[in-house]
This record gives sequence, structure tokens and C-alpha cells, in this order.
Amino acid sequence: MDLSLDEQILILIRERGPLTAEEIAYYLRRDIKEIAEELQYLEHDKLITRVKRGFILKKEAFDLTPTGLEEAQKAYEKLKSISERIISQINNMSDEELEEVLNQYVSIMPLIILLNLIPLELLMLMGLDILLIGPVIIHGH
Repeated sequence: MDLSLDEQILILIRERGPLTAEEIAYYLRRDIKEIAEELQYLEHDKLITRVKRGFILKKEAFDLTPTGLEEAQKAYEKLKSISERIISQINNMSDEELEEVLNQYVSIMPLIILLNLIPLELLMLMGLDILLIGPVIIHGH
């Protein structure tokens, strides 16, 4: 069970509020063109809407519609379930097995870490390379 890019975007907007395409790309560690394309699909499906953000310099951002909020909640529950499964398996895994599991979910790890669904301390104890998650932590402060 993995999370699609559109589900990741919906979760991120749900948790962080209206975001620009650049911010979404940064948080999810994806190419801006890939994000822009996915945002068009989400907007076409009426899951997100464009809003203006900022007082002086108005930036175009994306926010959830009521339908988008419902879909984001479902996706969040799915992500939470994945995170809980990873945590429950950690204690009984060898380093190789752990690496295999983390590699399986590499595309959603930035979101899992950003939302603290797997505590950073636990990931550090597991020996996850801090360089992999550095920018997410720095931006989160």
C-alpha cells in the first residue's frame, strides 16, 4: 500500500494550510513540473482551489475544497496506517530488512517525517542518514 502523489499533496495542504506549488514541491522533494501537473488534475477534479496568500506580495496558493478535505482525511488515515505498520515492525527487523522497508516507502518518507508520524528520534536511532531528512527538518522550524 503506497500513497499516490495527489494523496500526498492533499495531506500536505490539509496539514499546512494553503501552499504554493513551490512549497509543495519542496516539502515532498519533487520536481516543480510534476507538482504543477498534479495540481492541475486536482483542480480539475475540484479537490483544490486557487487562493491568494500574503498581505503585500500576493502569491497564488492552493487550498482544499470541502470534497478535497474529505479525500485528504482518507489519505491521511492511509498514511497513518503505513507509519504505524513501519513502527510496529522496527523492533523485529535486521538492518537489511529495515533498509528494505524504508526504501519501499522512500517517496512518502518526507511527508511521514514532516508530520511526525514516525518520530525523528526513532529514525535517528535506526541509523537513517540525517542528510536524507535535513531540509525537511530545517524548513519545519
